[in-house]
Parts: sequence; C-alpha cells; structure tokens
Amino acid sequence: MKKPLISLSLMLLLLPLFAQVDLPRPNFSPYTNSGSSLLSMNNLSMRHSMGFEAGTSSEGVGYYLSRYTNHLKYKFNPKLELDLDLNFVNFGSLNTSQRFELNKDNDSQVIPEFSLRYKPSDSVLIQVQMVQGGLHRAYRNSLSSYPW
Repeated sequence: MKKPLISLSLMLLLLPLFAQVDLPRPNFSPYTNSGSSLLSMNNLSMRHSMGFEAGTSSEGVGYYLSRYTNHLKYKFNPKLELDLDLNFVNFGSLNTSQRFELNKDNDSQVIPEFSLRYKPSDSVLIQVQMVQGGLHRAYRNSLSSYPW
C-alpha cells in the first residue's frame, strides 16, 4: 500500500518539472505568412466607409438610408487583383405630416459587389465585375408600393 502512495507522491512532485518543458505546437493562425500560400494575409487590405442620408417632402413623407461598406482588396500578384465590397444597407420611410414617426417598413440588405482585374501588360486590361446598380435601387423598389 505504501508503494503506490510513494510513487504517486513522487509523480506529483516531479510534474511541475515536466510541465515547463516547451513542446512543439502547431501554428494554425491564418495571419502568419509562409510565403508559398496562394491566399496570404499579407496581400489583403481592408478599409471601411459609412454613410447616412434622410429626406422629407412638403407632403409629410420621408425616407432614411444608412450604409456600412467593408472594402476588401486582395492582390494575387502584381497583375491580378480582386476588389470586394460588402454593403450593409438599412432603409425605411417616415411620416412627418403630423408628428415625426417612423413607419414599420424598416428593412436591411447586404449588397455584394466585386471586381476582378487582370492586367498582363500596360495596354491590356481584362476585367470582370458585378455591380448592383447603386445602393438606392433596393430602397426605391421597397418604397414604390407606398401610396404617396
């Protein structure tokens, strides 16, 4: 009975010595650059923009529209780059004829846009893009059913 108790005590005393040994750990961070990766985070740049607008007419109807855009740019190489804009748009209408109140038509949408550009030489540019035709289209389409 004393042997297992002594060996357990010895293990508990020696455990802190082994716990401080640095064992190799894998690095799963996407932000480290190995140099050979096709999707290196060093080639990614990001910026943000915000906007807000509102308007009203003399008839007492109005609107509001807010926009947050995350602009991402990724350079695969000096000749090939991708731009991606993720637009988060919130919009609705309001009534100002008797008192200022929001209607219950608040809506939000994510509107993606992208552009892929390949420029093999100074005189040649090949570009594929998708643009939603303006952020206000979703707002205008939603308000076209109102009887004002």
